[in-house]
Amino acid sequence: MKPTKALFITFDLSGYYNCIFEELKSHYDVVDYYNLADYKNQPYKNIGQRISSFYLKKTKNLKLKNYYKYNPVIEDIKDKSYDFTLIIRPDLFFDKQLKILRKNSKKLIAYYHDSINNIPRKKDVIHFFDEVYSYEKRDVKDFNLKFIPNFIYLNNYKVNDATKTQVFTVISKDYRFKSLIKLATFLKHNKFEYKFLVHSDKEQPKSDLIQFITERKTNSEVLKEINQASIIADIHKYGIQDGLTFRVFESLYFKRKLITSNTDIKNYEFYNPNNIHVIENFDNINIPRNFFLEPYQDIPEEIYKKYLYTTWVKTILGRA
Repeated sequence: MKPTKALFITFDLSGYYNCIFEELKSHYDVVDYYNLADYKNQPYKNIGQRISSFYLKKTKNLKLKNYYKYNPVIEDIKDKSYDFTLIIRPDLFFDKQLKILRKNSKKLIAYYHDSINNIPRKKDVIHFFDEVYSYEKRDVKDFNLKFIPNFIYLNNYKVNDATKTQVFTVISKDYRFKSLIKLATFLKHNKFEYKFLVHSDKEQPKSDLIQFITERKTNSEVLKEINQASIIADIHKYGIQDGLTFRVFESLYFKRKLITSNTDIKNYEFYNPNNIHVIENFDNINIPRNFFLEPYQDIPEEIYKKYLYTTWVKTILGRA
């Protein structure tokens, strides 16, 4: 019998999808894996490429540098064939490249962990795929996609009892910053301990409410912070995307309480107001003191398993 072959292409800076690669290997004899985050920009060879780049950027919002950056992947697989292909960021490829992936794949699947509102090209490449899954319910409805949330990507990471910071988060300095300051003000006023890290490439004025950092934290560094905290704060990119972030699923794995701005979390089976507080108005934050004092309540095992990466893969494969 011929060995079964799968292709997995992702863009992963944090290691969230390593578990997906490992799990696919338990379903297929051979799995070829490419992480687009590992590829570096290629310099333009001549003025013609620069002119083409300017034209594509202005007329089609395409980055020619992406074509050259990721084309080694296409060159590597163009003469191969796969029973199953899963791509996490297909919008990074040009149509010409996606046609090769389509030709070489018996079943071609995409997963969108960003909204089409945030990355419009995702809308333009749907037609290449047999199925497109998304964690964004609005996109599922508007573009006839299949819904699947993010997943618990951790497995053997040792969980410790909270030892230091009571509430922890790390975000980039963007439009969510004002909301984070309001949450920090509430926590400080009510004498709750917290540690809020805000990444900015530029030096920022010192603040008595949050801590600015200029070097981006690795995921392993973030996990160490979460392991010491008792509560995770998650301010999602409201107005841009409403799918549940990986912070939510880290809270399930570590059994940490969650303060979040994502009201849709109330529609998930694991929602428990003892464990999850939803801020619906940052101008009127009112988190009950008991939320900080009462212990985390375990969620039922069958619900927890539903959000594991193993179940996620089986769903994508149509084997759940």
